[in-house]
Amino acid sequence: MFSKNNHSLPPMKYFKGQEVKFDFNGETLQGIIEILDFGGWFEGDFHSYDVYVATTDTLYKHVHEADIYL
Repeated sequence: MFSKNNHSLPPMKYFKGQEVKFDFNGETLQGIIEILDFGGWFEGDFHSYDVYVATTDTLYKHVHEADIYL
């Protein structure tokens, strides 16, 4: 389902399989993008990603695009 707000969102910055970093609870984590969610999960105001971190064997869900870096 699309929100009426997400039609003007820019293209997603990252792609599936890309290695990225993000901060979680004061720690920098590094992982691989597994799922891309255009328009995010709530109001459709931002893109989000699900990132798999092998060191903790954890899939972090709904990581905001603004919180991800290379």
